[in-house]
Amino acid sequence: MNTTELLAVFRAEVFDTVAPYLWSDPLIYTYIDDAQKQFCRDTYGIEDARSFKLSIKADGTVWYAIDPLILKLRDAIDPATGSDVPMIAIEKMRENGMKFDGTVGPLRALVTGMEKGMVRAYPVPNVASTVELRTFRLPNDVAAGDDFEIDPQHILPLLYWVKFKAYGVQDADAYDPKKGAENEAKWAAYCAKAKVEQSRARRPVSTVSYGGI
Repeated sequence: MNTTELLAVFRAEVFDTVAPYLWSDPLIYTYIDDAQKQFCRDTYGIEDARSFKLSIKADGTVWYAIDPLILKLRDAIDPATGSDVPMIAIEKMRENGMKFDGTVGPLRALVTGMEKGMVRAYPVPNVASTVELRTFRLPNDVAAGDDFEIDPQHILPLLYWVKFKAYGVQDADAYDPKKGAENEAKWAAYCAKAKVEQSRARRPVSTVSYGGI
């Protein structure tokens, strides 16, 4: 199901199938785009280990911007060696024996939590390298006729959010706070369930070793 097909379902469910429509196509496409993004914010987002890289410079640059689509940094690797690049929260620097004292050398870690949308290289890099980021991210924008990035089973429930937004429009015919609140509650319940399911699916598989008899 793409965005245009979801729009048709929306119109059928709210009995808005005859032009001139109560809610315009551009408005509902905006709400559909917002719904997919809100679903990712309310759950864990989309797993992505290929889209985002940092180009570490050898000129002493220590601050590096991360893409605004990234919801959470999971881990990082140096693709040249396959080695992990630790991501250390600012609060954990001291216990890891780290401090910003001007030390220069190859990248050893990325420090997070210092500034929104930024990470800091440690120590001051003097060797150029590339870091691949494994992330949870927001989806890209969608418009008319576009496919969704979230899993298919989550597409129809996006209409809970779309209806919540639609019934909040300040218009004598469209505004319906009761229906808006009902759909907001359904949205919250669905996202809570989806988050539990995602957490279960992403949990590492345990292995059990059996001894000989």
